[in-house]
Amino acid sequence: MSKPSKQAVDPPRSLDPVAREVWDRQAARLWRDGRWHSIDHDLLCLFAETTALYLRLKADVDERGFLVTGRSDTVVRNPALTPLAQARADLLRIAKAIPLALPAVQADGFGAEVDRLLEELR
Repeated sequence: MSKPSKQAVDPPRSLDPVAREVWDRQAARLWRDGRWHSIDHDLLCLFAETTALYLRLKADVDERGFLVTGRSDTVVRNPALTPLAQARADLLRIAKAIPLALPAVQADGFGAEVDRLLEELR
């Protein structure tokens, strides 16, 4: 399959550098799999943004640990753990909605053929 033009895989809105890296990686894979024209690009953008948020939260937990010093100098649970778990759950839900993972019954390359035909029509 031909390589996509830069314009063909630009996100629908601007992304921070980390989210853009996620977008580029997933867009290239979806294009290569022949599924680029059959997915929701706004959801892919949301997936990239949520991944960037998850990575920032994960870095905070990795740096500060699960337990941190609270306001009254007592040890408390890191407040980043709740949004971290929420972001992880959202990533799973969004990945299924896109879908990023292809069900086994569809993994026969048929999507690549459809995308090739769509490109020829343009």
